[in-house]
Amino acid sequence: MLGLGALAPAHASPEATTPPSSMPSPTVLGPPEDAPVDEVVGGKELGTIGVPLVGPSAPPLPAVDAQAWLVADAETGDVLAAFSPHERRPPASTIKLLTALAVGDSLEPDETYVATETDASVEGSRVGLVTAQTYTVGDLLHGLMLASGNDAAHAIAAAAGGQTYTVDLMNDEASRLGAFDTNAVTPHGLDSPGQLSSAYDLALIGRQALSDDTIAKLATTPAYDFPGTDGATFQIQNQNRLLGSYDGAIGLKTGFTTLAGHTFVGAAERGDRTLIATVLGAEGRAEDAAAALFDWAFAAPDLEPVGHLVAPEDIPELIEAGDEGDVIGRNPLSDYEDVLSSPGGSSEGVPPVVWLSLGAAALAGGIGFALRRRPKGTGRYSSRR
Repeated sequence: MLGLGALAPAHASPEATTPPSSMPSPTVLGPPEDAPVDEVVGGKELGTIGVPLVGPSAPPLPAVDAQAWLVADAETGDVLAAFSPHERRPPASTIKLLTALAVGDSLEPDETYVATETDASVEGSRVGLVTAQTYTVGDLLHGLMLASGNDAAHAIAAAAGGQTYTVDLMNDEASRLGAFDTNAVTPHGLDSPGQLSSAYDLALIGRQALSDDTIAKLATTPAYDFPGTDGATFQIQNQNRLLGSYDGAIGLKTGFTTLAGHTFVGAAERGDRTLIATVLGAEGRAEDAAAALFDWAFAAPDLEPVGHLVAPEDIPELIEAGDEGDVIGRNPLSDYEDVLSSPGGSSEGVPPVVWLSLGAAALAGGIGFALRRRPKGTGRYSSRR
């Protein structure tokens, strides 16, 4: 059984809590209109928004400063708790993980690229590319992952075949992973109409990034000597504040824009457990919210899952079985007007009041999932069991 946290505000007093008999039913989203499945990926109940999703025997959740979040076991794929995990929201620079994954097949680290004025003048955060200077793809990837350079993202996209082509690769990769809430518009994550993802999708993307040796190594690199002018270098530092300060932190990517707020895809490992946490729409540093979720999950090793992170090889079956699903409602979120809602929740001190049965859909057969790009390897976390 899946426990949904109380429907009252996260910090409401017992006296202010609405009696269970008069509580409204939680809102449950279906997949986006253009998704090739008829239920949200990972378990139908993960479409629930506005209330914490947690197992009935789990310890109280921490208060989480975020509009949407998720914490999962990266090894098994078990989603341990979540809040509005399939709500589509601006991802900010966390989308750069998808950029790095998408160009991985077409670029080698020692390839060179000459920066253009258009690269160097991209707005927002920049690593400091200089027009007409030559960089390796490895340099650009460090600028992308550590400094979150929008100029580096633009240059990598140009090196891979152009901005439009790279965005197409990003959306193809998202589809391959089952990240159907995700629609990339740029390679860097600046606020753009229609550029959306979700806490669930970013967990799929982050999990795949952990399976990529190059990206996983970049995510744990604390600093890098980046090429300057006239043969000089200057040091860039990893913006992930959990690295070196949180026990077991191994990545992955920070983000911030005005519309998105603070966003984060993080991972941490202790012993034989690797956790991944995603945070969207935080007012303060999203790493703090992720750390609280890591603390909670590491302290409770036998948590009952509330859903699962799908593996790429699951997707053809899910597409074929999609017409067996019971769609509760289509996701109305199509632009930024509908993505600034739902405060983060806490179950502390409030018992679960709504219970939903976890459905087990029969999956049979398989179909080919045609993408424009060559399928990548299954990776370290490709199978849930």
